[in-house]
Amino acid sequence: MYNLRRFIIKHHFVILFILLEVISVLLLANSQRFHRDRMVNTTNDVVGKIYEWSSEVGNYFRLNSANEQLAEENALLRQRLSVVYDTTTCTFDISEGDTLYKYIPAQVVNNSTNQANNYIIINKGKVDGIERDMGVISTDGIVGVVTDVSRHFASVMSLLHSKSVVGVRIKESQELASLKWETNNYRYGMVEDIPTHILLQKGDTILTSSHSYIFPEDLMVGTVEEFYPTAVDALNKAKVRFATDFATLRHVYVIRDLHKPELDSLKARQKL
Repeated sequence: MYNLRRFIIKHHFVILFILLEVISVLLLANSQRFHRDRMVNTTNDVVGKIYEWSSEVGNYFRLNSANEQLAEENALLRQRLSVVYDTTTCTFDISEGDTLYKYIPAQVVNNSTNQANNYIIINKGKVDGIERDMGVISTDGIVGVVTDVSRHFASVMSLLHSKSVVGVRIKESQELASLKWETNNYRYGMVEDIPTHILLQKGDTILTSSHSYIFPEDLMVGTVEEFYPTAVDALNKAKVRFATDFATLRHVYVIRDLHKPELDSLKARQKL
């Protein structure tokens, strides 16, 4: 209290000046409509800006939740689009029984791109319906194949793996080929076994083929970057830029083929 009294005595002229200024402004605002409205508008602007900043901060911290919700919605949309329909009538009815694939959204918790054999860890496992040999995709293109599963997590063999081989199709010619990773660059892969009569151009599209038991047909793989024609009677190659950017991969979808048990049973009987 003593220090407060000393401060007031020492600075009483300044305090009196500020007090008189405040009283003058209040009297001016109350006596003149223009000044009163101007003060109210200024106050509203300041408060509005504070609310705007607060909202932006809140939205930033809610981004993770919003991304998860969008991933769930995208998975549902993909599932509804993967249906069997009658091409003779050009009509189809989306129902649970017609759905070919279930898309399970997941987040990438660990990822590598600079090894000879790269893997991705996702935050979904057995309790979420994840099993080995399920395909994994991003919103841009294919990502890899599930190789190991624990209760709450799964390991995915990335396309950036020396043993990764994916059956693909050249969109423009419908020819089949194989995709491998032989470039040591996370942005590029190699399409091999291209028939000699096929000449590719930069920008040609590479898609998944119908012969794959892991990925649905016509998923985006990448685009041709360079074409390497070989000698006569030898198959050609092409360097492909992956549609998926593995360095920035955050959200993926695991593909559950609902008809896989039936296909596996059929293939087992063929071996007998």
